[in-house]
Amino acid sequence: VTSIEAQYVTSVNAETVNPFVGKTISGLSISGVSEAQAVQLMPILTEKVGDVVAVDNVLKDVQNLGNTGYFSEVNPIFTTVPEGVKLDFAVVVNPVVHGVTFEGNTVYTSEVLTNYMALPQDQVLNSVYVGQKIQGINAAYARDGYMLAHVDGVSVDDNGILHIRVVEGVVEDIIPAGNKKTRDKVITREFVQKKGKPFNKFLVRRSVERVYNLGFFDDVNVRMLPGNENPNNVIIEVDVLEHKTGTITLGAGYSKSDGLVGIIEFGEENFRGTGDKFKVHWEIGGKDNYKNYQVSYLKPWIDSKGTSLGFTYFNREDEYTDYNENGSEVAEYNKKSRGFNISFGRQTGEYTRDYLTLESRKDEYKWDDDDSSGYRYDANAGSGKGWHNDHNFLAENYVKNNFGRINSATWQKVYDSRDNIYEPTRGRRISYTAQWAGHGLGGDFDFYKFTAETRMYKKIGAKNVLAFRARAGFIQGDAPYSQLFTLGGADSLRGYEDDQFRGKKMYNATLEFRFPLVKKVTGVLFADIGDAWDAPNVTWYDSKKSFNYGVGAGVRVTTPIGPVKLDYGVGKDENKFHFSFGTQF
Repeated sequence: VTSIEAQYVTSVNAETVNPFVGKTISGLSISGVSEAQAVQLMPILTEKVGDVVAVDNVLKDVQNLGNTGYFSEVNPIFTTVPEGVKLDFAVVVNPVVHGVTFEGNTVYTSEVLTNYMALPQDQVLNSVYVGQKIQGINAAYARDGYMLAHVDGVSVDDNGILHIRVVEGVVEDIIPAGNKKTRDKVITREFVQKKGKPFNKFLVRRSVERVYNLGFFDDVNVRMLPGNENPNNVIIEVDVLEHKTGTITLGAGYSKSDGLVGIIEFGEENFRGTGDKFKVHWEIGGKDNYKNYQVSYLKPWIDSKGTSLGFTYFNREDEYTDYNENGSEVAEYNKKSRGFNISFGRQTGEYTRDYLTLESRKDEYKWDDDDSSGYRYDANAGSGKGWHNDHNFLAENYVKNNFGRINSATWQKVYDSRDNIYEPTRGRRISYTAQWAGHGLGGDFDFYKFTAETRMYKKIGAKNVLAFRARAGFIQGDAPYSQLFTLGGADSLRGYEDDQFRGKKMYNATLEFRFPLVKKVTGVLFADIGDAWDAPNVTWYDSKKSFNYGVGAGVRVTTPIGPVKLDYGVGKDENKFHFSFGTQF
């Protein structure tokens, strides 16, 4: 086997040339090739007969011959004659190559690499050409993220076959570190960079993003350690810094109408280190000794393919306020909601996931003579406090058309390439949602509901972020009041009342410029537009289409109990402060 790792070798140096420096070149030749080939090569020599020997000129001609790529050795030989010296460049021609094979390659097939090499067969090997192609192979690996992969050796065997050996830097193991509560598999299962596969910086970066987006860690970093089995392999160490994932809230409230009410809420985002999530909200007490509760549990991995299963059961009674199209309060009453849902999720691509949710719920209207106000919707409307006798609708039909049981199946497809789901700085989130209610599923209402949403993020400068969100949707069929699209308030259209606009059709867009102020505090400049209209069963709401806008500024504060948002919005007719909890879109 002949190695061609170097393009050519030579024994010449300044010391070997110095004894002949200054002597006249009386003869110049190239040996080791045919006479015809020697004639073709002579023009590349800078030295001519009659010149005097100079070290730089000899070394340059050796380089010129070597750089043709056809020789494995180039050695100048001096012969002293009465007229001066004869200079002969003795060359050793590279072997004739009949084919090429690759070893160690898994990312690119041998067929692809062979076609890329396009090596002329049954011809003398040109090492310069081969070297250029090898650089191209190394560049392709680097471009596609395989930063440890490279061509490690090139040789020609006695049969004229060129062997090219590739080292791809295989991941020997993935080892979590720093996790005291979280189980190792919860971390490693989020890695799209797999053991036994070549190291890829893009896959590792995405894996770190996925681990951080679990929400269990303040920081996630990776270190590369040399492999134990092979020095060309690598071991990935995932260093995490855990934070507390459990929450508990105890509270109490008192009102003249309800009396004393106790509130208990507790949850865990990383139950026993498994990554499972559960939450319990419980309210008890009041004059009627009512019990409000909601229980939810989510298992994000029920199999090796990342299938999730979630369940929620709820039985709640809450105060609810209706507004007309101008943002004026129309009615305040209690709404009782009971039901459950089961949700399945499946990873369908690196950035895509599908969800199927089955839900059954029942909404009931409740009037409290001591606490409710405004229009009364049920059969006893005439006796209601604040009832307007001139209002033109049948109250009993209103409750029938807007309160009852809803059985539905919802499919959602999500594409999410955001780097950080809590504070994204780049990437996109696109979702499509279709809800099928009734139409063979039972319940009191038959309708279809379609929603599309896109979110995009771009970093401006080192720390500023431009965030954009656009949504649109429509409902076909007889949807009740609770299922209509709503706009207005902190999460959609600032400068307006919460849920001020509602209907079967909706559009909404938001543009935000986010910039850091101090540690854990971010400033926001925003502009919102949108509308929801066509609410046929809400007779007290003038459901005309309009263009609504809001602009303003706000701050986001990270607190021990979660993110807090405070915005001041300027709408068409009034200005409002909005205070809310939760992450921004």
